[in-house]
Amino acid sequence: MAGNFEADLVFAGGEGGYLPSADVWIVIDVLRATTVMTRWFELGGTELYPVKSPDLARELVKELRGRGSSPLLMGEVNGIPPEGFDMGNSPLDLNYDVIREHYCGVMSTTNGTGALLEAESTGCPVIAACFRNYSACLDHALTVGTRVGILCSGRKHRPSWEDTLCAGAVIEDMTRRGEVMMSDSARMALTLWQNSGNDTESCVRLSNHAQYLTQIGYSDDISFACEIDSSTVVPMLAENEERTILRAVSGSARPYQREGATVKKADPFEELLAYTRKKAN
Repeated sequence: MAGNFEADLVFAGGEGGYLPSADVWIVIDVLRATTVMTRWFELGGTELYPVKSPDLARELVKELRGRGSSPLLMGEVNGIPPEGFDMGNSPLDLNYDVIREHYCGVMSTTNGTGALLEAESTGCPVIAACFRNYSACLDHALTVGTRVGILCSGRKHRPSWEDTLCAGAVIEDMTRRGEVMMSDSARMALTLWQNSGNDTESCVRLSNHAQYLTQIGYSDDISFACEIDSSTVVPMLAENEERTILRAVSGSARPYQREGATVKKADPFEELLAYTRKKAN
């Protein structure tokens, strides 16, 4: 898709400032809210309610259960599941059995769900992106408009290394599609990504949040969150709903493939030769 685009970036949610004008917002919380949201829909979840606080999440779950639903209550405060929650904020805790039991979920996190609701307040379409699905998310965003706002959830109202890094990946992808007019903040994120050395996980593990998650036992979540374009799922806030709700507008848990790209099929003779060489060594 060739064209002229605009990219603007806000480094952290909840800063209290005015969000700039955009046609569509991409919200990023790599560790771990938007990664979990993406995983939810990869596994076949149908509805996900992002809620600002644990208390509001508990109230919503009670209301939904009163209507005969069986929502999964998930999320975290400072990385830890709040009291009474069914699970925390680890994408690796989600599996097909969990999704089969709970067709919808209610989610509250320290930073990510608040950032989604903040972007929603602009009245623009809002997409949840992470490293796993950012190219597919950008594909969809550019069908909405050419002015893309990126809101990094950050950490405790301050910029976060990993979210800024992912934002840079989104912006670099935009530059492959046409000319991009960037804000200074967008250019800073792009520069960070371009200097990451093509080793996303090692770079993300430098962040304070990644180090904290490692300390409390969630190191594997970081590796999972750093998988690049492993999904085509695009979670998006639904319009004209009684409550704020995420649904997947497209995609599945298959690797992203740019339109027109070709996949090289494995040659069984080359595989056999490689196996023989490995054994010989």
